[in-house]
Amino acid sequence: MNKIYLDNAATTKPDEEIAERDLKLLIDCFYNPSALYKGGMEAKKILESSREVFLRAFKGKKVIFTSCGTEADDTAIFSFFKRGNAVTTLSEHSAVFKTFETLRQKGFDVRYAALKEGGGVDENDLLSKVDKNTTFVSVVHVNNETGAINDISSIAKKVKAIAPKAIFHSDGVQALCKTTKRIDDEIDLYSVSAHKIKALKGVGALFYNEKLRVAPFVIGGGQESGLRSGTENLFGIKVFADAFEKYYPLREQNYEKTAKLKELFLSKIDKTYFKVISPENGSPYVISLSAVGVRGAVLQNIMDDEGIIIGTGSACNSKSPHSRVLSSFISDKKVLDGAVRISFSFDTGEEEVLTAVETLNKKAKELYGKINL
Repeated sequence: MNKIYLDNAATTKPDEEIAERDLKLLIDCFYNPSALYKGGMEAKKILESSREVFLRAFKGKKVIFTSCGTEADDTAIFSFFKRGNAVTTLSEHSAVFKTFETLRQKGFDVRYAALKEGGGVDENDLLSKVDKNTTFVSVVHVNNETGAINDISSIAKKVKAIAPKAIFHSDGVQALCKTTKRIDDEIDLYSVSAHKIKALKGVGALFYNEKLRVAPFVIGGGQESGLRSGTENLFGIKVFADAFEKYYPLREQNYEKTAKLKELFLSKIDKTYFKVISPENGSPYVISLSAVGVRGAVLQNIMDDEGIIIGTGSACNSKSPHSRVLSSFISDKKVLDGAVRISFSFDTGEEEVLTAVETLNKKAKELYGKINL
């Protein structure tokens, strides 16, 4: 059975052509990029050429390669939030939210902005929490559970009008190559992850404005210009750079194509059984909905048996009974119980979407029939 994979917000299938082409690095260029002999210098050359691929798109930024998006988030937060207060949102991925919770429990002043329907930040509430003592603000670019898009450039400008010295960070893991706007100078720090754009797990990156002095989070041998110690994952970084080089120029084209898939899905889903949670103007790559009255995990398992893989929310927080993010703006327990997530990638096809929505409707109807016996 050919599986239909629609949990791309959790991870994406690596681009086979790119992975196979770069595989030779594991054998032919296995050297340490810090070594001074020819092999090491060749590895260093590949590392820096990969870095340049990103910097050509992120003008005015520098980049640190990390092991994942979580490490990139932590590096940003621990590097710049040391005094005053920080403002973030209830929509953040756990990589940001739990870090701030840890700091709050240690006595730091951390303030959380409420969410609007659909999971986007309530901008007015956020700005009301910013004051002259705010030193750090973090607002997720695209929420990983609902696909809500925050206008981070506009928010950053408004934040800095109140707190000019505040550092503005955004978790861009679900936005890289999946939104159409470029990241401008108002965004001081921007975290991304390779495996969300058809590259490999084990690689992330933190972009930062050139004027900033980042403090290292991982300390040791002084790699990444002393800002992230540990021998670089050359193979993973090269695959990441090649995937970015392939998909970043296609972001507008893929956004438009995926928007049509989202529209198709929503037009076919049976509203008798499903309530759409995602906002209308959210990312086309993520759809959150609820089979109200049915447990989402049960529906997920049934779909898996049918060869269709869907999510139930954040894969990084799958042990919690209800989504923290959804619970921030939904009070109905039955809606929370029934939440599932459909998420697309650059190569998701129309037939896959039609098969998935047809099967979802069929299985939800069967479940409701059993419940109402």
